[in-house]
Amino acid sequence: MTSFPCPLLSSSEVLVDDADPRILYSSSGWTLGGVPGSECEGTTHESVYTVNSTATFTFLGIGVEVFGTIGNKETSPTSIYNLDNSTSSQLTFPTNDETNYRVPFYKSPLLSPGDHTITIIVPPGNKNGQLILDYIIYNPAPTSTSYATITTSVYRSASAISTPASTHSTSVNTIPVGVAGGLGGLAAGIALTLIVLRIIRMRSRTSHC
Repeated sequence: MTSFPCPLLSSSEVLVDDADPRILYSSSGWTLGGVPGSECEGTTHESVYTVNSTATFTFLGIGVEVFGTIGNKETSPTSIYNLDNSTSSQLTFPTNDETNYRVPFYKSPLLSPGDHTITIIVPPGNKNGQLILDYIIYNPAPTSTSYATITTSVYRSASAISTPASTHSTSVNTIPVGVAGGLGGLAAGIALTLIVLRIIRMRSRTSHC
């Protein structure tokens, strides 16, 4: 049985290879292995059978999954998964005649956004009961980016709508100014006419005298 070296991921998934320093291994519980072309990045961590093998990974997110390899029918590893020191899950894989890659060892329920820690424990067992850790996938905590984008869009739309209203208000205010100017000119013309008529009358009276 073969597999792609690393799985395809969605935009809401992050892969952490077994060789990533963010995974903390017990000092005497693991050996290095891996099959290039069959296991992610060609590397794995294989548990030893004489002592407890532990691996701990802390992440900021809402979910986590653990994947690895199960060998042929001679192996039957048992592993325990402890989430946030509160809930545990145990897996005993039913073996077959093939080497099984990218086997899902553990999947958490939906978690509240925040920091979480998954601890993998492989108890001592027979020599052929090794667990082979290949990679971990976690789901990051959602961000407020989408909310900020929506807020910005609404703000820009409101600004665009208010601009014509301001222009309309300005044009309305210019109408009384024009009317006032016209009325002022008319009043000045009438006053000038009255003055001219008065001068004419005064000259007429003078000439008669």
